[in-house]
Formats: sequence, C-alpha cells, structure tokens
Amino acid sequence: MKKSAVPLGVGLVLSMVALAELPESTGIPSLQFRTIPLEGARSTEHRVTPYRLFDKLVVTVWDPVVCGQKAVNPAFSIQGDKLFLSYSLSPVEAGVQNCTLVSEFDLSNVPHRDIEVNFAGGPEPYVVAKLRKCPNYTPRSDDIYECLAPAIK
Repeated sequence: MKKSAVPLGVGLVLSMVALAELPESTGIPSLQFRTIPLEGARSTEHRVTPYRLFDKLVVTVWDPVVCGQKAVNPAFSIQGDKLFLSYSLSPVEAGVQNCTLVSEFDLSNVPHRDIEVNFAGGPEPYVVAKLRKCPNYTPRSDDIYECLAPAIK
C-alpha cells in the first residue's frame, strides 16, 4: 500500500509545479475540439484565426484536405509564449476530390501572456497566427489579455 502513495505524491508535486508555471491562469488549460467538413468548399491554403476573451481562446482553422478525411487525435501544448495545435488526418481514399475541413479548438484557462498560435494538420509545417489587443474594446481591468484578436499581416 505504501508503494502506491509514492507515485501519487510525485504526481501531485509535478502538478503543482506545472500550475506554478502558468501565472494568472485559473486552472489547468483544457481543450474542446469539433470539426465541420465542408464538401464543395475548396481552399488551397490554411487559415488560422484565433480569438481570446478572458481565459478562453478559440482558434478556427480552415484546412484543405481530401474529401472524407477526418481530424483525429487533436492535441495542444503551450511552450513559453507559443501555443501548438495539431491533429492527424485519417487515411486518404484514392480518386477523391479536395474539400475543406473547418475545425475549432476551444481552449480554457489559457495563461495571461502574449501567445503565438501554431497549427499543423498532419505532417505539414506549422501555420503561425499572432494576436493583438482587440480594437474598439475597453477592458474592464488593467489586464491587456482580456480580449485579443488576430493580428493583420
């Protein structure tokens, strides 16, 4: 019985260290993910559009895929001031036309700091989107991270 207490204690300490590295967040970041396959809507480029309101970050991705492909194993990680979002794509069926897969990554408890959003759907290179303070928004506090919108390139 004492053997099981050691891994639990180590896990608790590691969790506390991880939380300490996330200043001003209200908890551990978590992800909700959903997709909308669009048949007939063809796009040849990725579009990554992040928005932030308080502790929630919503990132919408337009990903050119082969019709019938599905996003599997969505994942995220926060490394310093960079957020990495990704998923794998299901296998391609031969002779199928191109479509667009729209996906939404909803992250809660995102740390209050500058964040650059990086997305890759499959083995492709990351597409990067930067955020800026929302235009025409008057914050309710001194927290500049209350509202962030995509930075225009």
